[in-house]
Amino acid sequence: MLFKSYYEKAELELPDDMELREFAIQPFGKDTYVRHLSFSSPLELKNFIIENLPLHLFYSTAKYQIPSAKEMDEKGWMGADLQFDIDADELCEVRKINFCPVCGSEVDGEKCPKDNVETVEFTEITSDCINKALENALIIKDILKEDFGLNPELYFSGNRGFHVYVRCSGDCALLDSEDRKEIVDYIKGIGVPKYSSALPTDPGWAGRKAKGIQGVILDEEVTIDVKRLFRIPNSIHGKSGLLVRKIEESNFEFSTSLSPFSGYVTFLPYISGKFQILGENIEFSRGIPIKLDASIGVYAHLKGLGEVKLYVR
Repeated sequence: MLFKSYYEKAELELPDDMELREFAIQPFGKDTYVRHLSFSSPLELKNFIIENLPLHLFYSTAKYQIPSAKEMDEKGWMGADLQFDIDADELCEVRKINFCPVCGSEVDGEKCPKDNVETVEFTEITSDCINKALENALIIKDILKEDFGLNPELYFSGNRGFHVYVRCSGDCALLDSEDRKEIVDYIKGIGVPKYSSALPTDPGWAGRKAKGIQGVILDEEVTIDVKRLFRIPNSIHGKSGLLVRKIEESNFEFSTSLSPFSGYVTFLPYISGKFQILGENIEFSRGIPIKLDASIGVYAHLKGLGEVKLYVR
């Protein structure tokens, strides 16, 4: 109901050439995607979303002659945008907990030996870790702009990191996987000279090296894939309840402001313990209901820490 209420009023950020894009959703309760969808207008997409509520919502970085074709080689690839993916948990030592949702005990492995159910893995993403990912994303954005002359945009992924996105046309769109791998290697600092006598004010990698920047960690498979999916900005990330959002580096904060949900919930925890959620320290006692901001309660629910029992606007 919360997701549906949001999408009834949401203004999604869609490409001008949306009729050339493949769209995809992951429905609630499903592990697989519904792909090869095509829409000619924002209204047509919105009507589909309301009738087929998505847990996750994407469009393709690639442009196709026939985006609804069921086989990839029948779509008629016409080029693709550039996407770079930075995950906070690849940059930091994060706290991970495996626990049984039935008895609440921490468990080694994927099944609780006592209750014979699959365990839940919770990865705690802290504000400090997210900020480190943001620093990496900003370096990528700077490299693409200053060294390649591109116009990158920065997005919070809605969960644990950032996307740097370049809307491509012409030669940029036609870069193949090998070309994109060369860009990735350059961003990672592979093969870049040491510039031992450089100054921080020097352009390019010379100045970056002088500032102590050696390279950037990113998911290169995302960038080299010329048929990748991209999370639609202003959609909800189904693993967090947070919005995929275009950001300016000066105004980003990993907090409840990233959630579209207001009000509060009654939350029933599956586990006892202290957790940092959206920058706030929360303590749960297993089986004892707690009143939380809706943003925190939905986040904790989607992370498997418990369930929302009541929502009040």
